[in-house]
Amino acid sequence: MANYPRSLIVYDGSIFHVTWQCHNEDWLLSTHFAKKLYYELLLKYKCAYRMRFFSYCLMDNHIHLTGQCESQIMLSRFFKVVNSCFAKSINKFLKRKGQVVMDRYKSPVIETDEDLMSVITYNDLNPYRTIRKTHPKNYEWSSYAHYAYGKQDPLLTEPEFYITLGNTAKERQKKYRYMTNEIIKDDHRTHKCPYRKKDNRLMCFIGNPLWVKERYEKLIDVTQDKRREWLKQYSREMGYG
Repeated sequence: MANYPRSLIVYDGSIFHVTWQCHNEDWLLSTHFAKKLYYELLLKYKCAYRMRFFSYCLMDNHIHLTGQCESQIMLSRFFKVVNSCFAKSINKFLKRKGQVVMDRYKSPVIETDEDLMSVITYNDLNPYRTIRKTHPKNYEWSSYAHYAYGKQDPLLTEPEFYITLGNTAKERQKKYRYMTNEIIKDDHRTHKCPYRKKDNRLMCFIGNPLWVKERYEKLIDVTQDKRREWLKQYSREMGYG
């Protein structure tokens, strides 16, 4: 993802997919302590910053979170607090100094329920797509156990698409297990990251290609206008015009 201002990507009420990696791709999330700490920080601050989370997966050196924010400002403040608290605690626990979260987190915006479903299943299947090929039912730190088996998870809010999977909780869980198992069966053909382009660059928007194209064009137009304004201001200050 290009380093565009987040305010030009995330809008009020938008559904997001936040990802970040540990600094230098270190395995700073590999311990039970680290994952539990980050989960508890998400839980502690989500109401104060009016965040809703639909899914998560905490891996050993990166995280995936999908949810909805009330505003872009609240989203930024939330992750500033959570990631800062996490970094301080991890450095103290590991007796280290320095950066913990690598650069700024990525937060592509999701268009439709179908796209959201794709991202949620992608999140939950992350453990399977590692070298260990851990089935998500055997992985503690994701939303899979909630959607597939009904495990209570206070961090999560069930999205509308999930409610439509069945008339009862058991039906919805069975359907979710079926969906994810079908993806695993065909993974050698369908393995696709929903937020990467074919050239492996990260996307700012996840959705219908026409919607994505339209959003990118608006993003580029606004970015270019802001750059032209900055150049004019710089020229005036330097006495060039």
